[in-house]
This record gives sequence, C-alpha cells and structure tokens, in this order.
Amino acid sequence: MRAAGYISIIKAGRYPELTIEEIKTLSPEMILLSSEPYPFKAEHMAELKAICPRAEVRLCDGEMFSWYGSRLLHAPAYFSELRGD
Repeated sequence: MRAAGYISIIKAGRYPELTIEEIKTLSPEMILLSSEPYPFKAEHMAELKAICPRAEVRLCDGEMFSWYGSRLLHAPAYFSELRGD
C-alpha cells in the first residue's frame, strides 16, 4: 500500500480492532473497507461516515490487498483508480 501512495495511520499489527473513540481520535482522511477477510457493506460505510464525516469511506476489493499471485499484476492500476488518479 505504501508503494501505491497510501499511508496507514493504524500502527497495530494485522486485523486491528478499533473502538469508535479510537477511530474518531485517528481522524482519518480516507477509510477503506475491504471485502476480505470481512465483507464490509454499505451499512458499514454509513456508520463510519457518521463517526468521521470528513473522511472519504470506500468499499474496496480485498483480494487486491490480501491475496498474492496474479492479482498483483492488476494492483497498481486498481490502487490508482481507488485513489481517484
């Protein structure tokens, strides 16, 4: 993700669990909700938008973030599109 221009503000390890207060304190610019390993949906987007109204909240293809192999060939273009480049 760093190579694609993203900076994670979460310093915890894999699959961190955050409280609502922790999310508010972090005050993210963008929240990416992955389809892997948990299938986030539109209702989760609405909940997070209410918590962080200034953040851009987007659903994204978790396979691009979590799976290795041939998907990596498509990852740079996907991340660029996700950023809105």
